[in-house]
Amino acid sequence: MATNDSMFELAIELRDKGKLRDSIAVLFEILKTNLVDEKRYGVYTVLGGVYASLKEHENSFTNFKKATELNPKSELASLGVYVTLTELGKDKDAINELIRYLKSYPAILYKTTLEELLQGLDYGYMTNYEEYIRSLASVNGVEISRSNQ
Repeated sequence: MATNDSMFELAIELRDKGKLRDSIAVLFEILKTNLVDEKRYGVYTVLGGVYASLKEHENSFTNFKKATELNPKSELASLGVYVTLTELGKDKDAINELIRYLKSYPAILYKTTLEELLQGLDYGYMTNYEEYIRSLASVNGVEISRSNQ
């Protein structure tokens, strides 16, 4: 009998081989069991990524969002929510997710996103959130160049 861990490894292997629908099926089988939230959020995070690869952004968002609900500290899941929302054209919701995460937790993966947002300010992108972007960049050690000041 397969364990959840071996099934998860299989799902990752299938994903990596490009067998995305098969990976999804295995991940849903895992979710049918009683997993602790710590492992459940990981399954939802991978599901979000697989759906993103399929360009199924609504499904991607749903799974990344569930992962952040189960583990608000997961920067990877939060970044998945952010990226998916931008793919859906929901930039304001995306920046609100970035702010939600970075108000409570330090940036690792989000540092590149903050750098891109700082550059975007120069082109008039997300200027309504300029104060937040600059503040979060500063707090998280992202260099603000002279053109971004």
